[in-house]
Amino acid sequence: MKITITDLKNLCKFSLASGNAVIPFISYMYLGNDNLVSLKSFSVFSGSLFMAMASQAFNQVIEWRQDKIMTRTCNRPIPIQRLTRMQGGLIGFAFYTVSNVLMYNYLPINAVAINNLIFFSYLGIYTTLKTRSPINTLIGAVIGALPVVLGAACVNNDSLYNLGMWGNFGFMFAWQINHFYGIYWKYQKDYLRAGFKMINDSTVASRHMKICLAINGFSWLGTASQHSQPELKFISCISGLVSLYFWNYRAIKLFEVDPSKNANYLKKASYNFFLVYYALLLFDIGIKRNQEKQNH
Repeated sequence: MKITITDLKNLCKFSLASGNAVIPFISYMYLGNDNLVSLKSFSVFSGSLFMAMASQAFNQVIEWRQDKIMTRTCNRPIPIQRLTRMQGGLIGFAFYTVSNVLMYNYLPINAVAINNLIFFSYLGIYTTLKTRSPINTLIGAVIGALPVVLGAACVNNDSLYNLGMWGNFGFMFAWQINHFYGIYWKYQKDYLRAGFKMINDSTVASRHMKICLAINGFSWLGTASQHSQPELKFISCISGLVSLYFWNYRAIKLFEVDPSKNANYLKKASYNFFLVYYALLLFDIGIKRNQEKQNH
């Protein structure tokens, strides 16, 4: 059977992989002073993208049985036999190889190591735990925040100690908990039917999200303190408070009333929360680059 571009996009979950690649790229641009268009910045984005695509491809090779059972994933290429597991693995390995070649040639060796750490942790730890223990959500959030560290490692080792970087890490970790609970409680029956081990007590889930609410608040303040302009620091703090209330605290309270009914709102609210945070980061990056041009 002929492999199509659509098959490849669905296998590697191209949209999700692209989103994953944006995180280290923004972290790199935020902490460094490289141009938007350069060989190094291209390697950061494309290297991250190909590794994320490889992760998703191998994940589908591993979880094809679960994908076949779940309504939301049953039309992926391997369950419907558009691709064999062997083909999926070979495609994933090709993406993995390209990622390592790009990063090894143009970026610090620490960045290559962290990129591989994300890959092997996602497949070897998170994917394995999904059918064994509810702790997979917490572990997955830690792994999902590592792309922030990857972006910092692409700049230099000193960036790994930057307060703004750890603010970004904390934000990404806590954000993923709320976001995933929104997805899980919307498709809870699907996940249970596939045999995934998740937290099914909404009270416990709500408690986790409230802890993450506090982590998000401190992380946002940590990042805001590193912005280049006093006015932007103030705007970021106010935006953070408003966002935390409307798209975090309020979403959690609605979830507590009816988890299944309001799970979709929780998921959508997390996207709004995410967009405001990263819009402020991008705005600060733009200000820094403009100042650098004026100084030169």
